[in-house]
Amino acid sequence: MDLEIAMDRKLAAQYALVIYGYEKTGYEDANSVDHYIVKHRIDREGRLLEGAPLTRNVLRKICSLVIPSLQSLEYLPERVLAYSPDSAMLWWTPAGQRRIFFAKETGLRSGIYPLPAMLFLVVNQTLHTWALTVTARPELSTAIYHSPLFNVYENGSCCMGDIDIPRSTLPRDVGVWEEAFFDGACTSHILPKLEGIDPYDLWRSTKGKTAFPHEYLVPCGTVEDVITSIAKRQT
Repeated sequence: MDLEIAMDRKLAAQYALVIYGYEKTGYEDANSVDHYIVKHRIDREGRLLEGAPLTRNVLRKICSLVIPSLQSLEYLPERVLAYSPDSAMLWWTPAGQRRIFFAKETGLRSGIYPLPAMLFLVVNQTLHTWALTVTARPELSTAIYHSPLFNVYENGSCCMGDIDIPRSTLPRDVGVWEEAFFDGACTSHILPKLEGIDPYDLWRSTKGKTAFPHEYLVPCGTVEDVITSIAKRQT
């Protein structure tokens, strides 16, 4: 985040947040609250003055100083399933046909191929994707499958190579992320995890078809599993 500071104005400490905690005795209830935060005024000499418990509204204002987008109201398109400002975004695309580029080393021809419905996640500017078999907006319990596309790791993260990664993670930018993903060429670097068929044979047999064969997809969880994994992926 860029900060603009007027050079003719002096910054002065006005408030401080202090986290208080109880000394450990070894007999605490696991569900007890042993910390609380107090907002203190600071005088001109830098000394802490009286304090007041930190409220939810004050905390929201503090967070908004660091993440200004928390104050904005963003329209969520129907394809967006979950969104956390400046942090993560989850969306889906229905099944359809799309141009897929294959590197020469794969021996596969670039062209129009049928694709299953897909689930996309951006977290910490890293793109992830999985396959879906649904024809409508996914629910939390909707099953997800390993992507049948090349260059996708088993955990769903995409190897983007030297493709320019979009800087913005806003609901209106889902199309930009999809274009960045599909504009890259599939290589033999990471092969998809499939059931009962060789990846190369799958794509050779799929070209010219109108629907993707779901029977070769390998399940790997649910939409809810992806959402609960976001915190771990952020670290």
